[in-house]
Amino acid sequence: MRAETTPPVDVVVLGAGPAGVPAALAAADAGATVTVIDAGERPGGQYHRQLPREAGAARPGVLHHGWRAATARFRAFTTHPRIRHLAATRAWLVERDRDGVRVHTTGAHRATVTGRTLVLATGATERVLPFPGWDLPGVLTVGAAQALIKGQGVRPGLRVLVAGTGPLLLASSSTLLAAGTPVAAVLDASGPTTWLSAAPAAVLSPGKPMEAAGHLAELARARVPYLPNRAVIRVEGDGQVERAVVAEVDPDWRIVPGTLRTEPVDAVCVSFGFVPNVGTAAALGCALTVEEAVRVDAAQRTTVDRVLAAGEVTGIAGATVATLEGAVAGAAAADRAGYAVDRVRVRRLVRRRDRERRAAEALLRATPIREGWITWLDDDTLVCRCEEVPYGRVRDAIAELDARDLRSVKLTTRCGMGLCQAAMCGSTVADLLRHATGRPPADAGGLAHRAVADPVALGRL
Repeated sequence: MRAETTPPVDVVVLGAGPAGVPAALAAADAGATVTVIDAGERPGGQYHRQLPREAGAARPGVLHHGWRAATARFRAFTTHPRIRHLAATRAWLVERDRDGVRVHTTGAHRATVTGRTLVLATGATERVLPFPGWDLPGVLTVGAAQALIKGQGVRPGLRVLVAGTGPLLLASSSTLLAAGTPVAAVLDASGPTTWLSAAPAAVLSPGKPMEAAGHLAELARARVPYLPNRAVIRVEGDGQVERAVVAEVDPDWRIVPGTLRTEPVDAVCVSFGFVPNVGTAAALGCALTVEEAVRVDAAQRTTVDRVLAAGEVTGIAGATVATLEGAVAGAAAADRAGYAVDRVRVRRLVRRRDRERRAAEALLRATPIREGWITWLDDDTLVCRCEEVPYGRVRDAIAELDARDLRSVKLTTRCGMGLCQAAMCGSTVADLLRHATGRPPADAGGLAHRAVADPVALGRL
């Protein structure tokens, strides 16, 4: 089957999540024609992942935050006469020319989509830290657990332990409880002092402390203990999760001697934050920040002409910030295409975006990943699951083969050569290099620089 070449549009948006949908709406409301390309069958992205229509859910929004506002945007998005939504479709290659961009897609729509401007709303992938047993069935990220619940109506286990650090721990625990999943405990490797360091910025977004307090109240009502300075440092079982080894950790996340205990569970949900999905942006030549997010200006414009970015790809800040950034980016894209935009409204959006982002960044600074987690590893702990590369091989490559950058580790160990193309292991390898050499790798983020952004059949090429 030959690929369709679609009529040129003013704006192409990659992603139909919290940033992509408002970007499309803002551009279309200004008069621009918009094509949105998204891997999901329905709008919402990972944050508002929806059950299939066939499920016939009586209350589809019961597990979602901000569902009423989101569904209003979805209705406007799906019925807007100037928006075309290519669902269940992935962009595998994006090219630029003097007239704009060409996006080659695969999936439900095999097409070449051309547009005058591009908005990247590609989101982020979950950060995963390896530990002994993390490859056992039953260990999953909190995002995967929420995807099972929200997208399939499936609970991840019968007795679940939630562990890691960051604000998503509390929100995901509430989702598990609302779905009727027994939660044994919530373990936060960070302590109360780290959270208090973010308090001054909380006044910028007072809804966040109230939201956190609500989640803690839900845990208390369900008699689920919230335990700071605790971590899952090993998972054991015969072919599946049967128990988790839990320990108290110090401020650097090193195990406090004499604190190990075993918790019988059949699932462990972990959360260590997110990593911006910058692959397509990097391939287009967009500059990245030191945090390996796409660098944008006040109007969400990247360093590449006609390319804008919004949402988690510009830095992890949550759905509220993503929604605001998407609206600003969509307006800027329409403006770049020659359409009149409501500049007073855009200025209001920018002010609120900046306030919410400062608060979100303060929370992230309060819950960093500490280097002590590396002491949890043993030589056989897999670092790269795709290529089955253990920690011992990575450590030896750095110490004995003088691998001092990501590319060298990749070539000597095969880390990052598998199907996920370093989405899972890239940040881990960078941390191991930083720990061993005392400085970040010179090619930080280099494993994400690929022209082909998604697996594609040779016949399509």
